[in-house]
This record gives sequence, C-alpha cells and structure tokens, in this order.
Amino acid sequence: MHLRLRAATSTANPLTPRAHLIHSLPQCFSILRQAIAASDLSLGKRAHARILTSGHHPDRFVTNNLITMYAKCGSLSSARKLFDTTPDTNRDLVTWNAILSALAAHADKSHDGFHLFRLLRRSVVSTTRHTLAPVFKMCLLSASPSASESLHGYAVKIGLQWDVFVAGALVNIYAKFGLIREARVLFDGMAVRDVVLWNVMMKAYVDTCLEYEAMLLFSEFHRTGFRPDDVTLRTLSRVVKCKKNILELKQFKAYATKLFMYDDDGSDVIVWNKALSRFLQRGEAWEAVDCFVDMINSRVACDGLTFVVMLTVVAGLNCLELGKQIHGIVMRSGLDQVVSVGNCLINMYVKAGSVSRARSVFGQMNEVDLISWNTMISGCTLSGLEECSVGMFVHLLRDSLLPDQFTVASVLRACSSLEGGYYLATQIHACAMKAGVVLDSFVSTALIDVYSKRGKMEEAEFLFVNQDGFDLASWNAIMHGYIVSGDFPKALRLYILMQESGERSDQITLVNAAKAAGGLVGLKQGKQIHAVVVKRGFNLDLFVTSGVLDMYLKCGEMESARRVFSEIPSPDDVAWTTMISGCVENGQEEHALFTYHQMRLSKVQPDEYTFATLVKACSLLTALEQGRQIHANIVKLNCAFDPFVMTSLVDMYAKCGNIEDARGLFKRTNTRRIASWNAMIVGLAQHGNAKEALQFFKYMKSRGVMPDRVTFIGVLSACSHSGLVSEAYENFYSMQKNYGIEPEIEHYSCLVDALSRAGRIEEAEKVISSMPFEASASMYRTLLNACRVQVDRETGKRVAEKLLALEPSDSAAYVLLSNVYAAANQWENVASARNMMRKVNVKKDPGFSWVDLKNKVHLFVAGDRSHEETDVIYNKVEYIMKRIREEGYVPDTDFALVDVEEEDKECSLYYHSEKLAIAYGLMKTPPSTTLRVIKNLRVCGDCHSAIKYISKVFKREIVLRDANRFHHFRNGICSCGDYW
Repeated sequence: MHLRLRAATSTANPLTPRAHLIHSLPQCFSILRQAIAASDLSLGKRAHARILTSGHHPDRFVTNNLITMYAKCGSLSSARKLFDTTPDTNRDLVTWNAILSALAAHADKSHDGFHLFRLLRRSVVSTTRHTLAPVFKMCLLSASPSASESLHGYAVKIGLQWDVFVAGALVNIYAKFGLIREARVLFDGMAVRDVVLWNVMMKAYVDTCLEYEAMLLFSEFHRTGFRPDDVTLRTLSRVVKCKKNILELKQFKAYATKLFMYDDDGSDVIVWNKALSRFLQRGEAWEAVDCFVDMINSRVACDGLTFVVMLTVVAGLNCLELGKQIHGIVMRSGLDQVVSVGNCLINMYVKAGSVSRARSVFGQMNEVDLISWNTMISGCTLSGLEECSVGMFVHLLRDSLLPDQFTVASVLRACSSLEGGYYLATQIHACAMKAGVVLDSFVSTALIDVYSKRGKMEEAEFLFVNQDGFDLASWNAIMHGYIVSGDFPKALRLYILMQESGERSDQITLVNAAKAAGGLVGLKQGKQIHAVVVKRGFNLDLFVTSGVLDMYLKCGEMESARRVFSEIPSPDDVAWTTMISGCVENGQEEHALFTYHQMRLSKVQPDEYTFATLVKACSLLTALEQGRQIHANIVKLNCAFDPFVMTSLVDMYAKCGNIEDARGLFKRTNTRRIASWNAMIVGLAQHGNAKEALQFFKYMKSRGVMPDRVTFIGVLSACSHSGLVSEAYENFYSMQKNYGIEPEIEHYSCLVDALSRAGRIEEAEKVISSMPFEASASMYRTLLNACRVQVDRETGKRVAEKLLALEPSDSAAYVLLSNVYAAANQWENVASARNMMRKVNVKKDPGFSWVDLKNKVHLFVAGDRSHEETDVIYNKVEYIMKRIREEGYVPDTDFALVDVEEEDKECSLYYHSEKLAIAYGLMKTPPSTTLRVIKNLRVCGDCHSAIKYISKVFKREIVLRDANRFHHFRNGICSCGDYW
C-alpha cells in the first residue's frame, strides 16, 4: 500500500514532537498553569514529563502545582502518588492543602481526607482557613455532624472560629444537617455577613418549615441594605406560597418586579430557568437538582426549557431513578409531546442505560425529527443492540428522512459488531454517498473501522489514502485494522510514518503501536515506543500503560513488565488481568497466582477473563487445591456460568487428575461451545477412558456440534492410548472426507503413536514418509520407544539418527537408543550411546516426581537423599516393597538399565522418584484419601507394576500423571489397562 500525507492545518501544540524541546523550568511551569486552567490532563502529564526529563528536580512550588493540576484534572490517584512520594522536607502547608482539596472532590475519599488532616495536625504547627476549607467540604460529603463539631472545636482552638470564611462554612454545614440553633448562634456572632450567608440561613429555616423565622430574617436582611439575588427571591417565594397569603404573594411579586427579576406578565419561571441554566453551565449538577426541587416546592409551573435543562443535567449524572421522577413530572405537565423535551428524555434514558424506556418514549412521540432518530440509533449502538440500531436506520429511510453524518457514523459502528456487518456496511456506504456525507471524517473513519475489522483491508486502504488532510481517528482505525488482521509490520510502519511526518498522535495511537511491537516480538521498537509514552507524559495514563505492559509481556521481558506494572498508580481489572495472563504465557504460573492474591488485596474485582487465565495457570501447575479455591471464588463472584470460565474449569479438573469433577461440571452445563466438548474429550483420552471419549464424540455430533481440529486430536489420542488402531484410521480419514479438515502434524502424530504402541513399526514409518511435511521430533521419539519395546535394534538405530539430525542436543534420543540396546542386553552399545552423549556435551534430563500436600510441593529424584525426612521415607519404601512382594510383586529388572548383578538392579528400582513420592504421600495423608503424584517423564514399567500392587495392599486410589497421560490405580488395576 502506498501511503501519503496531505497537508493538514492544525494549531501547533507546544508539546507535540514538532515543537522545540523545553529546557527551562519557567516554560514548563507556564504550560503546567495552562493545563490547570483548562483542566487538560493530557497537557498536564506532558508538562510533568518534560519537567522530569529536563534535568530540573521539581521544587516545593512546582510539586504543589503538579498536585493541584492532577486534582483539577480529576486524576486523584496521580495526585496522591505524587504527594506520597514527596519527602517531608519538601512539603509545606500549601502541599497539604492541595492534596486535601483533591480528596475533597471525591465523596468516597472523605475517610482518607480526615486521616490526612489528622497527620497534618501532627506535623504542621499551624493551619489556615485554606486548610479547613476542603475539610469542611468532606464533612458535608460524609454527612458527619460529629466530624463537623470536632472541626468547629479545632477552629476555636486555633482562633479561627469567627473568621468570616470559617464561620460561614460552619453555618452552612449546621444548616444542611438541620442544626438550626447552632447555625443561628454562629450567624448572629459574625461581624461580616454577605448575601450568600443570609440565603443559607433563610433557606435553612424554610427547609425545616420555620417560615415565620425565615420572614423575620428576611426583614432583617432587607434593613441591612443588601440587594437580594435570585436565590433570595426563590427562598422567599417558597415561604409566601406555603402561607397561601394572596396579599403577601402580590407584595412579593411587586418587590421582585421592582428588582427586574420577573418578566412583564408576572411569571417567575424565567428566573428559575436562568438559575438552572447557570448551574448547568458551571457543571454544578446536584445544585441544579436542588434548585429544581425548590422550584417544584414553590409551585412554579415548568415550561419546556425547564425540562430540557433538567433532563440534560440528569443525563450527565446517569441517574435513572431521578430521570424517571422528572419524566413523571413532564407527563403531568403535558409537555411530553414537545419534540425537544422528547429528544432529551430519549437521550437521558440512553445515557442511563435504559434503552427500552428510550424506545418507549420514541414510540409514543407524535412527531420526531432527525435528532430523535440519531439519538435512538446511537443509543442502541452504544448499548450493544446493533441489530436494533440497523433496524431503526432502515425505518428512518422508509420515513423518507435523509440521514446526516452522525446517523451514518452511528449505524456503521453497529455494523462493525454484526455477523453480516460487511454487507450492511457496503449498503450504508452507498447511502452515505447518496446523502453526500461520505467525505465527512466521522463517516470515513467509521467505514475504515468496519472494513478493517472485517478483514477487508483493500477497501479500508482505499478510503484511507483518499481522505482529505490528516485525520487521527482514521489513522488509528487503519492501524487497528492491520493489528486485527495480524499485519503488524504495516501497523508499525504507519506509526513511524506519523512520527516522521510530525503529525500528532494520541493514547490510542501509542497503544496500537505497542500492540504492533508486541505482535512482532520487537523489543527494540517496543522500548522506543515506551520512551515516547514517558516523554509525552502518558506513563500515568492507565490505558496507555496497560498497552505498554502487554507489549513487554508479549516480548517475554518480564522484568520490564513488572517495573511498568508497579508504576501504575491504581491498576484496574484490565491491567491486573494483563499481568496475570502475561505471567501464564511466559511460564510463570506461580507468579500469576501470587499476582491474583495481590489483586484481591487491592480490592479490584476479577472478571471472567481473569478467572479463565487463573484456571489455566492451575492446569499448567496441576495445582488441584488452588484450582478448587479459584473455583470457589468464581462461584462466589457469580462467574460460574461464563462459557470460557466453565471450559477452563473442565480442562483444569481433567489436567489435575480429577476426571470425575470434570465430568460432573460438564454435565451441569448446557453448552454448545466446541471448546467445552474438546476439553472433555481430550481429558477423557488423557485419563485412558477411550470408550467414553468416543461416546462423547458421537453424542456431540448428535447434538449438532461440529468437530474441529482439536476434537480430532482428542479422538485420535483416545484411540492411541487404548490400542484402537482401526478406530484411529477411521477417524483420521473421516476428518477430511466428512468435515473438510486437513490433517495437521498433530493428527499424524497421534496416528503414528497408535501404530507404534500396537507394535506396527513398519506401518508407522510409512505414515511418516507419506506426510506432506517434515516429521516432528516427538514422532521419532514415539517410534524409537516402540523399537525398545519390540527390541528392534536396526529400526531403532535408523530412527535415532533421524531424531538426532533434527535435534542434536536432545538427550531423549540418546537415552531411548541406549534403552533399545539395553533391552537386547547389548551393554557395549549402551556404553557407546552414553559416550556419544558425553562427547557432544548432552546431559540426560533428570526424572523427578512430586506431591502437593497442604499447598506445599515435595520434590523427589531417584536415589536422592536431600529431603529432610529421607531416612523415614527410605524405611517406608523398604516396608512397601516387602508388603507388595508378599502379594506377588516381582521387580522387572529390564528397566534397570545398568550391567550389574540382579540384586543390585532390584535395589536401584526401589528408589525411583515416583516410589519415593508415593511413600511420602502414604506417610502424610489420611487412609482412604486419593494420592496424586506427578512425574516429568514417562513412568517406567516396573514402577507401573509396583504401584498397582501398592494401590491394592494399602487400599488407596493413586493418580499418577506422567509425561504422556494419567494413570488411575484402584485395587491393583490401572485405568490404562497396561497399555501406555
């Protein structure tokens, strides 16, 4: 694809890559003040980053402004982290005031604010009114009269009780809590009182139904010569209307008219609407709600503008219950058929997440306009009701309305998530061309997004390169499309082109670039992108940092990933899950479980994906008890019915040796997901339940679930582990014939395994030679092991040569070849094979087994005496050997691959790692409990025979998982039927 940039006109940002580097602290501070004034978090972060990278250590003054910036921009976590990392010597009273103000802006942080205030009183000699201001606000937010009284006492102690601001704040607090007497005492004692304070006191009387006292106070207020404002008049109107005195009402209106607060016809609705509009413009939503309640209590008739303003306020609050109450008032007022009011009702319900109520309002409107349709279409799209969104778009066209750019962009976003989205998008694309909006940036970006998500990159590229000017959203969309389609090089090249052209990028761009670097496992490029993130101040942005974290994890750079994660101020569930998933993907399952425990301590709730990843970690660790604990948490947090979680649990129980629980869990679900069936079939195959696995396969097909490549791996594995060669052939050939699935190397490997186990070595070799691709090392290992069993030295030597050609450093090849010679008692050749290993410096992988008891893993190596209870364990082994010999056990010395006396061979077999692990398990677990042992290599024939006797003599069920499968030993019988 040929990419070109067109000239784009945009106001240069002083902190974009095109700007000169800022080297002076005053310049940085100037930008920081701009960020504070505009509440621009992105600009503030970039200023912070430039301060850090400019070589200037932030002094107390700059630190205070940084905390203020983060607080004003709504990033409390960043403000708190900066405060906590600032040394005590670099903090002053302004620093404390800044962080207290930040906490006071959040109702749920009042407790933290009170705690910091107590620390402040211990470390700072004196405080000022500016320190008390945010604490007063916390008292109101926490609805704590006792805290207010304590703060009042502290103000008296430091001599600020009659300070105008402090006393005024206390009057307001006491009035809000209904403590009228305390409020009035403070009010009367104040030397200076402004209009706001008079209003607070009068309103307190009205709110507590003390209208007479309110009128007396107003008379006193009038005598002071202060000019009342609209709040004063609204409060007074409530008093007059409560008294229902016509004369006083007329006097009040005359007084208000004199002050130009009313319109000519005597209606006071304009005054209230102006007040509501001011609250909306200032972002004071709850103050607007309080004002509206006062308006209703004053029996002022609302008009359409009142409801438009209030419904806009409620839409911003996302408060459904409040919206429903206002809807009821709208219905009673008879204004529900006003188009502007109806549109605001639709918007309010959509924002509150109740699309069904929005549709009901829309359906009941006698007249609708394009705004009505756009609001409904957009609402359906945002709520995940994509089909509904498309359906409404079709109805809009049938009503002969011409869609605008917002209509088209909204419905295209819906198409990107629908099954037949591409075809719909092409139809809407044609409508956009007809409506003349196809060149609009919103529309073209939406088209690029839907085409790229559907893998139609040619169409997306055509739209992209024919755009007029630079549009960041389109660049981000096409980059994301390349990433989704797996074309990471193109995505990265696009990012580089943006950088070289000096075009601006945002958080989404950087996250896309990090994903592209992670997809390429391009650590060098990833580090460069990380440097840009830090340079531009996005390292405190959770969305961007999570993308950088994922990049490092994809590149296997765990140390850098942990460092990035530790620098996130307050990780959300996505960041925690990314870290947990990365640990699992990089083979650090235990650290994944540790990270999960840290996540729970931080009070962040895991989601379904977190649990599915954790269950996978338990599967890989074969940690059954931990898996059960995770399962309990899944049930507790109501995630047990998620299909991904359920499939992971079935797989975990099967891989941890508990096929019964896996079976029971599967039967309790009502799923048609192929992954769940695959987990069960593969699990049964691993446990040697071949017939049941094949029955599941037949039942699955009868339920209309189509098998996939993984299904056939499980089916062929079941045939292989049970000697069902003809069934293996039958299913192998039916893959392509009946289901159109081309056999892959895993399927051939299962077939070779089945033939090898059955002793049909020549057939297995023919299958390998007929494959359309090169054989894998595991295939040759399987064949070589069959040569050992069949004592086929010639074929074994030939296969070993092929295996060593593939993997010269594979110790298994030498060991298996020496085993072939040992089985034929050719000890000279055994020694020769082992000498070959030494010459090429290859060491045999040690065999070891372990048991997990009370969440502690006990590891054993053959003949090892490092365990703290070695003597007791070895005595137990000798006792076990004596007991099972009495039952008829005879050591199979063919598995003692050394040329020594028979008695020495028998002795060496006693202390194989699995026998040591079983002996320790019998010592440490109660009778009749199931004993679970795991071995890293294939269990030897002698140990297999011995464990059968142990299960019978000691009346224990023993589950052994080796490198190939599970063995369930019960009453002297193994589930594999001695075929493994």
